[in-house]
Formats: sequence, C-alpha cells, structure tokens
Amino acid sequence: MVKSKVIRKAVIPAAGKGTRLQPLTLAIPKEMLPLGKKPVLEIIVDELLSIGIQEILFVISKDKLSIPSYFENARGLKVNWTIQEHQRGLADAILCSEDFVGDDPFLVALGDSIITPNTIPHPTQKVLDCFAQTNAEAVIIVQSTPKEEVSRYGIVHPKSVGGKWFEIDLLVEKPEPENAPSEYAIAGRYAFDPCVFEYIRNTLPGARDEYQITDSIGLMIEDKKPVWCVPLTGKEIRRDIGTFSSYFEAFTQACLDDPEYGKDYRLLIDMLTRRLG
Repeated sequence: MVKSKVIRKAVIPAAGKGTRLQPLTLAIPKEMLPLGKKPVLEIIVDELLSIGIQEILFVISKDKLSIPSYFENARGLKVNWTIQEHQRGLADAILCSEDFVGDDPFLVALGDSIITPNTIPHPTQKVLDCFAQTNAEAVIIVQSTPKEEVSRYGIVHPKSVGGKWFEIDLLVEKPEPENAPSEYAIAGRYAFDPCVFEYIRNTLPGARDEYQITDSIGLMIEDKKPVWCVPLTGKEIRRDIGTFSSYFEAFTQACLDDPEYGKDYRLLIDMLTRRLG
C-alpha cells in the first residue's frame, strides 16, 4: 500500500511553562500573548488554515485549557487537544499526538514561533510541497543564522545545497560556532511520516531529562530515513516569543505590519524616536 504524502493534520505543542516570560506568563499562556491584534496561536492557526490544514491538535498542560476554549468556535477548524502531563521536551510533546495522527503524515508548528510574512502561499506551504514531492520522511524549515548565534539552535548539515530544498545527514543541537556544521538553524516547522513515533520511543533523554526531537530525527538519519530541509528565503523569517527581547521585537513587527494600524504605529515610533533622541 502506498503511503499518503498529503498532509492535512497539524500538531501545535504549547505546554511549556514560559518561565523566561514570567511574571507575564503567570497570568496568560505565552502562546496566547498578543502580537498586534491577535494572540500568537491565532496567527499560527491562520497560517495552517491558509495552507489547507483544518484538523489541529493542541498539546497543552492542564493549566492551559484557555487555549482550546478560545478556538472551539473557530470557523473551518476542527479543534482537538491533549494534555502533556509532564513537560519533558519537544519529542515527548509530539509523542502525545500519536492517537490523533494515526497513520497519517502530519505537520508540527511550534506554538511560540511564527513565520512571516503572512503571504499567500505562506512560507510553510513549501514544507508540504517538499514532503509531497520528495522521498522525505521528515522535513524541517531552516533559517540562515549568524555564526555567533548558532549555539542557540539546532543546526543541520546539508548533503548538498543549491536547490529550493536539500537533504541532510546530520543535526547538532546548540553547537559552538566553531563546531557548527552549517549556518542553517531549525526554525519551528516540521513535517513527519508517522514512523517518527517509533524513533521518539527509542530516543534517550538529554539535558534536564528531556527528550529532544533533534535526537529523534538523528536516529531517523542513522537508519537511512530521508530527511529534507526547506530554507527560508528573502524576507521570510522566524520570530519567536521565548524571551522578552524576542517577544518585544515580534510584537513591534506585528504592529508595523498591520494593514489597518501599521502606518499610524510607524508614525508613533518615529515621533517617540525623535522625542527621545
């Protein structure tokens, strides 16, 4: 039986405690913090709906039931959710989606990262295209990153580059700049064949007893499973909200990009800059 390569389901891990954004996240889940007029998760859900994905599973903690409640009446969206009892890494969060995924390929969109610009087609569409048009059993969005910042991310090693996407043969989690296998950092979107669950179950815990999806993908590569990457290009960029500095930047850019208020917001920024300068 030929496996389907069409992705119609997505998993959004959103169970993290958001400790680096406290005390704000003691009142509201970090994934529901506003970016302009919408919370982060609504921007991600809009992204997924725009590329034809309507079945979405939120992987949340028991303290984040406000997330499925917010989306339960969203038009065109079938809301599912499950509880990750203990936050033990991204691989563990993805494993919580196994019953929802079944035998279907699926997309993973991190709940604390957006990818801009919000164009049609959205940059994430390229992940679905790569998965469908290659032999990939995993696809990762990556972003070219300054050398001095590679120690903050998972970094991939391309077999070769030059096309619109490329296959890889290695991932290194948060390498020192001199040991980084490339400048391509993992950027918060993945596509998987359901065989990934087998590799997650065989993944050993790492730092802080957490199970990392980069380690699971590494096992796939060791087992000769094809893993491909889609690079963000041009003005495409991942924006995360993991720290106050990155959240402030993402919030400001969302305001500037707003089609209704962006012009006025830019004038306000210019006015404040002149006043403080």
